[in-house]
Amino acid sequence: MIDECGIVALMTTFDARPDAGAACSLLIVQLARGARRRIEQAIAPTGLRPNEMLVLVHLRERGPSAQQALVGLMCVDATNLVAVLNNLEDAGLIERRRDRSDRRRAIVALAAPGEQLLADVDRAFRQIDDEIFTGLAPTDRQTLSALLAEVVRHVAAGSLQSPGENC
Repeated sequence: MIDECGIVALMTTFDARPDAGAACSLLIVQLARGARRRIEQAIAPTGLRPNEMLVLVHLRERGPSAQQALVGLMCVDATNLVAVLNNLEDAGLIERRRDRSDRRRAIVALAAPGEQLLADVDRAFRQIDDEIFTGLAPTDRQTLSALLAEVVRHVAAGSLQSPGENC
């Protein structure tokens, strides 16, 4: 049991039969609520918020990025992203520098302390995965992970946006 307001509610909200007709998107929302609570608990000792953690994960996975590119990836406005980056920079977890080819652009990179923090948090994330997906066989977990990654790529590509919508 993860928590009474999150994933456990999933079991009572939706019929578990494959033919019950629960929309996948609704199942994902319910699962996301419980998982988010667990992730927030796991990162609480770091003092980071989920958006700050997402920036660090992005920088680790994709390398240094233009600050403006992060605005789109994080689905936040530039002012909010600046506040997130200021917090991360003040904590020594990222570094910002000017792009040599265009001095107006800021490049954001993960600093060594940020890499170490992510390594520590990754262990907590694996434990959360183990709690949530305990009933799945390892091959099913790999399949689910691959399918979710594909859905994330699809959504990130903007295919679900309405015309004129930023995020």
